[in-house]
Amino acid sequence: MRLTEFIQENHKKIVAEWVAFARTLTPWATGLNDDELRDHAAELLTAVVSDMRSSQTKTEQSDKSKGLAPDSTLGRVGHQHANERLDTGLKIGQLVSEYRALRASVLRLWAEAQGDKQGELTRFNEAIDETLAESANRYSDIVNNTREQFLAILGHDLRNPLAAIILGAAALSKSESLDDKESRVAARIFNSGERMNRMVNDLLDLTRTRLGAGIPVTPKAMDLSPICRQVISELEAVHPDCKVGFETKGDLHGEWDSDRLTQVISNLVANAVQYGCEHGPVSVFAEAQGDEVVLRVHNAGPPIPENAVKQIFDAMIRQPTQSREKNATGLGLGLYIARQVVAAHGGTVDVRSTKEEGTTFTVKLPRHPAPPESNGARSSRAE
Repeated sequence: MRLTEFIQENHKKIVAEWVAFARTLTPWATGLNDDELRDHAAELLTAVVSDMRSSQTKTEQSDKSKGLAPDSTLGRVGHQHANERLDTGLKIGQLVSEYRALRASVLRLWAEAQGDKQGELTRFNEAIDETLAESANRYSDIVNNTREQFLAILGHDLRNPLAAIILGAAALSKSESLDDKESRVAARIFNSGERMNRMVNDLLDLTRTRLGAGIPVTPKAMDLSPICRQVISELEAVHPDCKVGFETKGDLHGEWDSDRLTQVISNLVANAVQYGCEHGPVSVFAEAQGDEVVLRVHNAGPPIPENAVKQIFDAMIRQPTQSREKNATGLGLGLYIARQVVAAHGGTVDVRSTKEEGTTFTVKLPRHPAPPESNGARSSRAE
């Protein structure tokens, strides 16, 4: 029996082994059903068989081995599979491991059925696959390290000129010698500089967390309620057509970093305003629960797609809407930084999103967090 015939006869068994292996790729696979884990496995096997049965010259074989093969069904299926997997958060090393597992399954089943006493074909492919996996992981590490170093340099080098722009614009906007038009221009420069400054700070926070330093926090005794009211008031001024309700219950005092919690609340409420205001009011509810204070931010907008919920707090992820369009503004760091800040306080932040209930982000903060050194954050702001 030819290998192509064997693959066709054992198609379902091979795909089942693919699904079983994909289920081990945690935490990515958590919550995915068999159809989502299977993805393009069946199409991939069909394309492989078709490619193996097609005629091939030595030149075409050489080009294929060098990655120079022309567009084909096999290539298109591979691109589709990579796009689907990577969009849902699968890492490049895990993507490579899927192909390793597929090849290993086919060769093992083939060897068991046809006999391969020496096992040379299997050993050869195992060696190639091992090298491929290590190369892919190393490449991924290099790309990540380079990106993080770039972010660190970019953030630090931008801060001084940005500070000069902001201070200069602030001084101009207060000058009595400017007319109304010039004052408005100065105000726009100031506001744009502030937005850029927030983006730089987000990049620095991302770099700190990626390099293992953690988000720096300085906890002090405070009340959560005034911060919530301040953030809501500022956002309502920017979005006058959006109503944001705020309710409290019980004692909301604790030991937290007020500046950092302002950042968390602002990110969560701004996110709710952006995705939910067209569909109803946004609500913020803070309540005491024993040794914790719980904050809930709710909007009635379209639900977050199920496959996006697992990576909604990842860096550089822009929240997709029900139509799968992504937020075109910002760096996609707001929710990531919010979770890191909450974690630096020893707390948690989660999201629940359904069509019936809308979307609710829930933050749980211990009133007396552990010292910053014990949770990976520094006790002072170094930059």
